[in-house]
Amino acid sequence: MVPTLRSIVDPSWLASTVARAYGLEVSGCVLLRSLVNDVYRVDTPAGRFALKLYRAGHDAADREVALAAHVGAGVAQGIPLADGSLAGAIAAAEGPRAFTLWEWAPGAKPRKPRSDDLYRRFGVATAAFHEAAAGFAAPAAVDPVTLLDGVLARLPDPEDRHVTAALTAEAASRIAGAGLERGVCHGDVTLDNVHADGDRLIFYDLDCAAENWLATDLSPVAATPQWPAFLAGYRTVRELPEEAVEALPWLDVLLRVGYLHFHLYAKPAMRGTESLTEGWVDENLGQLRAAAAWLLPEWET
Repeated sequence: MVPTLRSIVDPSWLASTVARAYGLEVSGCVLLRSLVNDVYRVDTPAGRFALKLYRAGHDAADREVALAAHVGAGVAQGIPLADGSLAGAIAAAEGPRAFTLWEWAPGAKPRKPRSDDLYRRFGVATAAFHEAAAGFAAPAAVDPVTLLDGVLARLPDPEDRHVTAALTAEAASRIAGAGLERGVCHGDVTLDNVHADGDRLIFYDLDCAAENWLATDLSPVAATPQWPAFLAGYRTVRELPEEAVEALPWLDVLLRVGYLHFHLYAKPAMRGTESLTEGWVDENLGQLRAAAAWLLPEWET
């Protein structure tokens, strides 16, 4: 067999597999997105479902369904197989690939322009997730510091390497001494992973969930104009001390090291080196340069 990095599975074959595995009458299966994992819409007389087909070697399938059940309300729920299993597997060309089936989250992604009221509710929903996820046994998140050498190896500009290394070292030191609360993070708190159904916000896509500093989930929103509204909503459900707010820029530095590693390594492997021209590497490097200018006042280029 030819060595294969990733395959695209025939949706009609998957439709038959889902029908057998879940005891459903399936009328259609359509590929919606293919990147880290493949996501399909599964149509049945009872309504739509989302099928997630994980990349080979990814071990989050059972855990993602279990976490959704642990959190309960406010999160799209996984559907057990007919035999009670949380996840199944197929023998793909590159190796076994797990799959899970999910209820189709009601509503839709929030449309732009996005109001302060939406972000207030987003903060409430994020805090509720953190509260409900407490006690779940999640693996520790990958420490971005361990990815730094790989990132630096693929940055051609010496100045970018210098900025990234200096910021990462300072961020790791600041975070280590900040006494931040740890818990189960969603891992990708953006409105791209939320459906709005009236006043309700429903999270989905939990395969990045891991044990981490809880404030890490808030870092992407902290850079938006709606951050005050989000923070106010979050604090109606759970406390967020000022020490955690002050740590957010440093957590953002560490997140961007992780983003750079993904866009420099994993994404080109899946999408080809053309993905390097999409601007994501430059955007994250630009954010790190800007961060150095105000987080490291002694910084000299």
